[in-house]
Amino acid sequence: MNLLIAIAVFVVAIVVLVALLKVAFNLIVVAIGVGLAVAAYFLAEKLIGQGR
Repeated sequence: MNLLIAIAVFVVAIVVLVALLKVAFNLIVVAIGVGLAVAAYFLAEKLIGQGR
């Protein structure tokens, strides 16, 4: 019986780890996207400012 409990705990731990990794990866992707958007905004602002 202890072996079944150990296997169940192991499976739950793996599922939680995978979920955390997905959340962390999504946060990294969102951070990169926001960074690129801010950089593009400042670049466009610079180009528009030079055009005036």
